[in-house]
Amino acid sequence: MSCNTATFKRGTTFSATVTYTPAAGGPANLSASTVTSSIKDAGGAEYDLTITIAAGGLSFTAVYAGSTSAWAIGNAKWDIKFVTAGSTFYSETLRLNVIEQVTE
Repeated sequence: MSCNTATFKRGTTFSATVTYTPAAGGPANLSASTVTSSIKDAGGAEYDLTITIAAGGLSFTAVYAGSTSAWAIGNAKWDIKFVTAGSTFYSETLRLNVIEQVTE
């Protein structure tokens, strides 16, 4: 992954589908891995995501089950932690530009 910034409108549902591409020396898929993730908003509050690995282990969904209406406006940080056979590795840090909604 590379460092990317996406815009996210506060108050909407946060859900992302992530495709895993095996790298040299890494696992062939995520079936035997533990994947965790959280988002830290511009105010420093942290929000844990629920991860569901798809059959075959080559993709997963990351969902925040609560309301995003309290997320601080500004740049949030997001990364993903993978643990496989006792080894830990992380994605690049992604940025979410959290903006406010206009329509109530």
